Amino acid sequence: MNCTVTCESRSHTLRRLLHISLDTTAFPWAKRTPAAGLQSVIAVAVALIVGKVSGHASAGAIAAGAAFTIGFALFHEALASTLLSMAIVTLGLASGTLAGSLGAGIPALVLILAIIASINYGLLADLGSTSSWIGQQCAVFVVIASYFPLGVHYAVGRTEMVLAGGALQMLSYTAFHLHRLHPRALAARPPVVPLLRTRALRILKQMRKDLAWGSSMVSYILRLVLAVGLSSAIYQTFHIRNGYWAPMTALLVLKPQWSNTLSRGIARLFGTLLGAGVALIFALWVPLPAWLTFTLCVAAAWGCYATQAVNYALFSFAITIYIVFLFRFGGFSDRSAAHLRLVNTAIGGGIALAIDFLWRLLNLHPQHETQTALADIHGGQ
Repeated sequence: MNCTVTCESRSHTLRRLLHISLDTTAFPWAKRTPAAGLQSVIAVAVALIVGKVSGHASAGAIAAGAAFTIGFALFHEALASTLLSMAIVTLGLASGTLAGSLGAGIPALVLILAIIASINYGLLADLGSTSSWIGQQCAVFVVIASYFPLGVHYAVGRTEMVLAGGALQMLSYTAFHLHRLHPRALAARPPVVPLLRTRALRILKQMRKDLAWGSSMVSYILRLVLAVGLSSAIYQTFHIRNGYWAPMTALLVLKPQWSNTLSRGIARLFGTLLGAGVALIFALWVPLPAWLTFTLCVAAAWGCYATQAVNYALFSFAITIYIVFLFRFGGFSDRSAAHLRLVNTAIGGGIALAIDFLWRLLNLHPQHETQTALADIHGGQ
């Protein structure tokens, strides 16, 4: 009897460890998306080129950053159409950028904006993958923009570049899908308005369920608020350079289930460590003329699109390289960007893991959430 219990316990532990390590060790290459990645990366490249040629490399980098994010709409279920998803996330990123930029430099307001963004993301997280992604990216843009206190003129200009990046990505998507504008193709598509009405009713029903006190979503929102708020407070209190990466990491790593948070945290830290190391080697020992920085940035952006469903550690590796070279091309930072990202990633990821662990230790997770986590561990993702 004791042997049976011990064997079952060891088997359970092994399954749990395998589940936690999936984001780092599993590489389902069948999920790679290189062709769609090539389609999305064109808008990023165009924004960078236009910015450089016009003498506004930093503005081009901001537009490219927005185009890069909005390009991921191709990999999410459309709200009613992919263009509509792109338009909604563009407006969300622009409003988040404007709010964050206007609040930058006022610590209390930066903290309030981070908390509001976390709540918004938490509310959208259970409404489907597309809604969750939109809420997450809007929150990320709020956090990033609130780090740069450069005044109203900069806030408006940055918002305009986000809108330009979104418009560029939508134009690129339209150019690739002109055949869908044929009258026969349009007639075969389901009408948009009924789809939106059905989705809106489903969202309202789900939100009423999620906002019940003691629900898993309320638990998740509280953890998000604590992790993002604490990360923001720490980097502002200690004046940590590029500190916005800490709350951004906390936001990206923290998941409704403890095992998923741990898995994402390990994968993100590992991928960021490798990416920062490679970027630092390039910065210190490899001459980087503008054309090479541009090439590395675009190649890394394509790598992010191509591997976004393959492995989270690999995706984190690619996105670290992309951001470092994007910032260098735009003139925002140079050699320090790589190791600063690593330090702040460790802070934000550590805070997210600690809060989630303490939440679990104090048994604050709702009972049905705990049961779901156990089912995930036994049954896989």
